[in-house]
Amino acid sequence: MYLEAFRKPLVLRGTLVLALTLAPTGASAFAQGSNDCSTATPIAGAGTYVVTTIGATDSPQQPGQCPTVHRDVWFVWTATATENVDVSLCGGVNSDSVLAVYAGSTCPVSGSEIDCSDDYCNYTSLVNFNAVSGTDYLIQIGAWNSSTTFSGTFYVGPPVPCGSNTGPDVIVGDLQEVANYASQNIGGVDYDAVAFGTYSCNVGDFWLNWIANTNQHPVIGSNLYKYKVVDGAGRIEQIGMSWLKHGFYALSDNLCCTGCESTDGTHLGVRCSDPYSAPRNGTQAGLGPRWEVNAATGVFAYPPANPSYSGSTARRCQVKVSDLEASSGSVHYYAEGQYVTPDDAAAGNAYNNASYRELSVTGGGTAWQFALLAGGETVRESPAIRAWQSAEAGVQVANIDVANDGRLVLAWKVTDLGGGKWHYEYALFNLNSDLSVRALSLAKTDSVTLSNIAFHDVAYHDGDGPGNVNMDGTDWVATNGPTSLEWATSTFAQNPSANALRWGTMYNFRCDANAPPVSGTLTLSTFKTVGSVQVQVDVPGDPLTGPYCFGDGTGPVACPCSNSGAPGQGCANSANPAGAVLAESGTTSPDTLVLTSYGELPNAFSIMLQAHLDFANPVVFGDGLRCVGAPFKRLYSINAVAGVAAFPPPAAPSISAQSALKGDPIAPGSSRCYQVYYRDPNPGFCPTPTGSTFNVGNAVRILW
Repeated sequence: MYLEAFRKPLVLRGTLVLALTLAPTGASAFAQGSNDCSTATPIAGAGTYVVTTIGATDSPQQPGQCPTVHRDVWFVWTATATENVDVSLCGGVNSDSVLAVYAGSTCPVSGSEIDCSDDYCNYTSLVNFNAVSGTDYLIQIGAWNSSTTFSGTFYVGPPVPCGSNTGPDVIVGDLQEVANYASQNIGGVDYDAVAFGTYSCNVGDFWLNWIANTNQHPVIGSNLYKYKVVDGAGRIEQIGMSWLKHGFYALSDNLCCTGCESTDGTHLGVRCSDPYSAPRNGTQAGLGPRWEVNAATGVFAYPPANPSYSGSTARRCQVKVSDLEASSGSVHYYAEGQYVTPDDAAAGNAYNNASYRELSVTGGGTAWQFALLAGGETVRESPAIRAWQSAEAGVQVANIDVANDGRLVLAWKVTDLGGGKWHYEYALFNLNSDLSVRALSLAKTDSVTLSNIAFHDVAYHDGDGPGNVNMDGTDWVATNGPTSLEWATSTFAQNPSANALRWGTMYNFRCDANAPPVSGTLTLSTFKTVGSVQVQVDVPGDPLTGPYCFGDGTGPVACPCSNSGAPGQGCANSANPAGAVLAESGTTSPDTLVLTSYGELPNAFSIMLQAHLDFANPVVFGDGLRCVGAPFKRLYSINAVAGVAAFPPPAAPSISAQSALKGDPIAPGSSRCYQVYYRDPNPGFCPTPTGSTFNVGNAVRILW
């Protein structure tokens, strides 16, 4: 989707302006749209459909990542094939439009869209996503301006490659073959290498420069990706990256289109295609580094830097052998090809230049073989990050366009791991942003406990960087603050060769949290300038409320001397084999909350703890288990009556008032964790390993 904070002058930056007259015509062209999503107009299959917003009003259902869709109407589209599809107003509507697509046929909630689009082709809209046969999708179409209505047509179906795109427009029409190379040990690490054949197509209406020995031809890069399910959660990672093949002569084939207007080889003609074999794309002497290319403008230095090289994997799409394992039902590999060239970028057609295709990987040790997956096809005009969405249900993908620069593609999924934990996985691909990205920050609350925070990148090699020195490969540093989790590398001012997310690369960011997902803000900070873009994604919300941290033997940590308590209670004490239990009653607004600890020893001295955080795993605390994390506040200290301690005690301030008095004011919407520890003056109860004279009950988390 295109994100913008304010209106901009008209800038041509669309990637695919469809010629609707070329769209499939098998489906009925008559449709109008309903002003109510609950009675959305049904349509099915690929086709061009009529839309009118005249007389429509604003629907209460609005996407969370685009401007408000004014005067909108609704369609419910049923996919008749599993394939990559466009929903496009380009060429069919002559108004400033907004478009959103949602999964399912029932009225959606805000922020649940698959994708949305504001300005894509001029001021009209296009959304691309992977559809599943037999599945329903709601389509919302309206205007950016509240006073605008329009009538026209929109297209739903596979991207139409030979449209009337203005100017030269090169795409990867096919990834056609694979070349395998011998492995090589470099600095004690084994590497393999592969090259992919690419078939380019000019789907625009003007020839594309292909002039050898100048900087007026395409450069061709390839990447390798791996999808795998790890500990119950799926992820896609870039594991390989090549140098760039420089084009030198264009043939005039007809792969994508018919009616090729052939040339003398110095241009790729209109509706023409040109093949480069895998061995040619893997010819080391013809490859140049990536660092000299501005993918947003397509401009690059020529001749390219040419440091010395040696060995079978140099400059090719190089991958660590340790990252390889045989393809299986839970392990998939994808090849990606991308063309970058100045005249394509100048025409505003640089967003559809990457395509991907699934591979099979077999072998072992240092002898691996890559091959095109039998029966597979190239997914045109779609980077490989979108393969994650095809491989695994529930993955969300968003296009993020950096003003006056290029495009980033973000994919994410949250997986419920059970036991009160969720895995958050984010993949960020830089398609062609020259400004690049130096930091990614997720909003969260201070009550969220994070663990397994990790980062993954792909390595530059063979001197791909200024001065023939590789770009810095230092991992981004994660900072877990009270209101955000941020991964970051150095600034451009600190190190121009820092490990920024540059074009044609994908980095991963992941963590586990004790909180389910909510819609929140993800901020991306640019590298070459001081700026940022934001997008709404799933982030850790407030943790689950209620009792937790039981000493009943069901948790990850056992009571210290096999003194498990009753189900849902703390560890057993010397007077009560069931252990103490902390229970809540009352409300937080107004604050009538009472936390009562039952099952302590008679007259036990008791202290109630309050904390913002809890431990991922309990720690032994006296004869029990503590889960509330430091720093914490000791809110009240009282003596139990007949083994019962209630907080707040009579005449004491309420819990929220006492917290404020202790220097920890509680804001509405935040959460706190509570636990009570109490005296048990019998050191012989747990002589080994504690010999302690106190114990602790379960914990309770309260959302205020």
